[in-house]
Amino acid sequence: MKKEPLYKVIYDSLKTKILNGTFPFNSQLPTEKELSDQYKVSRITSKRALNDLAEEGYIKRISGKGSFVILEKQPLAKTFNITLLLPFFKNAGLEQYVQGISDCLKSTPFQLTIHYTQEDPLKQRQLIHSLSKETCDGLILYPDFPSTLVDLVYNLYLDDLPIVLLDKELVGLPVPVISSANFQGGYEATVYAIRQGHKKILFFSLASLLENTAVKNRYLGYLKALHEYNIKLDIGPYLNDRPLTMDQNQLIQSFLETTKKQGYTCIFVEHDVLAMELISTAANMGWDIPTDMSFIGFDDISLARMITPKLTTVKQDFYQIGYTATEILLSMIADSAKKDTLRSIEVSAKLRVRESVQTKYEAKRD
Repeated sequence: MKKEPLYKVIYDSLKTKILNGTFPFNSQLPTEKELSDQYKVSRITSKRALNDLAEEGYIKRISGKGSFVILEKQPLAKTFNITLLLPFFKNAGLEQYVQGISDCLKSTPFQLTIHYTQEDPLKQRQLIHSLSKETCDGLILYPDFPSTLVDLVYNLYLDDLPIVLLDKELVGLPVPVISSANFQGGYEATVYAIRQGHKKILFFSLASLLENTAVKNRYLGYLKALHEYNIKLDIGPYLNDRPLTMDQNQLIQSFLETTKKQGYTCIFVEHDVLAMELISTAANMGWDIPTDMSFIGFDDISLARMITPKLTTVKQDFYQIGYTATEILLSMIADSAKKDTLRSIEVSAKLRVRESVQTKYEAKRD
């Protein structure tokens, strides 16, 4: 890969800081000498970067005084709009996505517009179809139904609209995804259960592993842990393998009874909401949790710490995911050439040990 010229490195850095408000209107930029010292380059190199910014209308250079930001004369001298598409606002920490994004946009000329798709694939498609470079300057998308969005998102990508995805990737599209370390979280949760003496651990999900890459990676982490500890993988029961005449509660009861009959002692569930539904049903059946069955979730939503017993789960840092996604998006807006070079980023996840797993020995809990 060809190395970027040094003057362009300085130019890109200053331009990004002007766009994100680090250098607001009428503020003074570092001098040629200061930039030369900072980047270890010649005065000629730093001078070229400043001259290019001036020629493009970002700054004004005044002899004997310095270089000053003149936003009103820039092509970007307006309020910009970042569009965020989420399934629901109050759902498994999604409000923390919003907080992280909002905090990152503080002191920038960007405003945030949020749309909620109500877990409706048609509404999600309609909202994305309505977007263009004329209606927004960048898109942060939580793809609730990834397989239904490939055509629309790819068209926006080809139109050079900066796009960042949250949580799930659209397989085959060169769009960066900011997500939790789902594989590592799934691996560590399973290893924890194994070390507590569990040998029959079921991974339970209602999501399609082809559709939901986040859950798929949790499952792969689970498989790796089983393999490393030489635990045979069983087919296991599935919730959908039940008569259609059963209601949801009957389905879950039947599933839990089958799971226990097959000798499973721990169920690792794709997310906390579903894990809590299983625990509630098990409690209504008279089960003692975790003696009769252990449960592990994923997300660490606030309710996970309020139920009895408190749920052992993997904590996602939703705030940091939103903040990081916004940083990446702003860098793409500042330099459109970056859209083909930016990589997906994983934000660390952490196992939270509580009371919902039967332990072989006393473990530290939070």
